[in-house]
Amino acid sequence: MENGKKPPSGLQLLRGLVRYYPFVLKNFKHYFQNLYRRKVRRTNVIAPYAAVLYVTHKCNLACSYCTQKEPDVFSQELPTDQTLELLRIIRRETDSILFTGGEPLVRNDIEELARAARRDLKFRSVLLVTNGTMLHRRQQLFDHLTSLIVSLDALTVDIGQPMSKPAVLPKVLENILLAKSRFSRPTDITISTVIEEWNIGEIERVLDWCAQHGFVFATQTALKEKMPNLRLRQNPRYQALAEKIIARRRQSAQPINGTPKLLRTLLEFGDFTCFPTMFPRVYPNGDVFYPCEPLKKIGGNLLREGSFQKVFARGKKLYGDIPHCQGICYLFGNVVSHYYAKDFWGLAGDSIR
Repeated sequence: MENGKKPPSGLQLLRGLVRYYPFVLKNFKHYFQNLYRRKVRRTNVIAPYAAVLYVTHKCNLACSYCTQKEPDVFSQELPTDQTLELLRIIRRETDSILFTGGEPLVRNDIEELARAARRDLKFRSVLLVTNGTMLHRRQQLFDHLTSLIVSLDALTVDIGQPMSKPAVLPKVLENILLAKSRFSRPTDITISTVIEEWNIGEIERVLDWCAQHGFVFATQTALKEKMPNLRLRQNPRYQALAEKIIARRRQSAQPINGTPKLLRTLLEFGDFTCFPTMFPRVYPNGDVFYPCEPLKKIGGNLLREGSFQKVFARGKKLYGDIPHCQGICYLFGNVVSHYYAKDFWGLAGDSIR
């Protein structure tokens, strides 16, 4: 309980469980499976909940915080048929896939990949992260995605940096509204923001804009050479923004990704234990990071090993169990993994509140 707000009652929890039955069933199964791994087998290598597939390193922009245009570990894109085989392998161990990059929409076959994931392979969740500049050219995606995530770091146009999102902002906003017209609910669209020192005021504007349109607001701080900017903790403007985001989520004033406790850990750089194999990251050629992308180590290749389980076993043999590496990064998914493993019931209750 945070700031005196009552936790959900048993009846509220029961109603939430019924309403989200397939999702809840998956969560219970995954939680108890991984509880056994942690408590009995004494390992932090837990089963995948959702896979992140980097379909390309290419991008039509050059955002200051991007790590993918010139990644430390590079891999070549596979042709469509081999990428589809990657998806088949991933589907055996998880029913949730997130396409990312680079910019996924620069791939000519991205609509086919999304269609196959949803219609042929029956992924329950098919998500895609995009900078939003090319959505009008890839409108078949709207028929196959369960959720769209659009990255946005400002609402003020700035043509002084031609390869930045502020320079192409009008087209991005136009395409976000196009997406809104094609999805059944505004909350099927998440606006993902990355906080840097230069755009604190802009992120506050994006927060308000999301509230106006009913989009889900998501955020994390930028990394530089895989490390968070801890100077933000001494920045009064950043502190005020963080408190505003947490307060709005706590009050359910607008859709915001994460629970209040999770957001406080994320934005105040609090302690957390990472379980990165919960969201394994797969590079374009099928390489899988172990234990995580910031540590730049590859556990194996899905096309060769045939499963995440075998990749993780190979990675553990090569590099050992997952280390405690507090301070390496504050990626949203890694903080989520902490609360999923360490505070599952609180996370579940807060999520359906």
